[in-house]
Amino acid sequence: QLLPGRWHASRPDGSKFTLKLTEDGEFSWKFSGPQQKGDEFEGTYTTDGPVLILQRAGNGGALAGVATFAADDQFNFKMVGGPPEDKGLDFSK
Repeated sequence: QLLPGRWHASRPDGSKFTLKLTEDGEFSWKFSGPQQKGDEFEGTYTTDGPVLILQRAGNGGALAGVATFAADDQFNFKMVGGPPEDKGLDFSK
């Protein structure tokens, strides 16, 4: 599975997500909700088995999710410890 690249996901409510992963372990995450300004943060990423850990720069904390690949250009990102009804985000290149 090739993580580096630019990934996109959206939700039925119109929310859009962009996740850019570089070859040298850096990431940027952009989020925009329907009728919202959105948010953007960056930092470094690591993997631990199927878990993708996005470590925000500074004291931003970390976002960890299980990355389940459907194909080389598609994966589902589901938050670790999230509610069972959370279907995660389906990213594609």
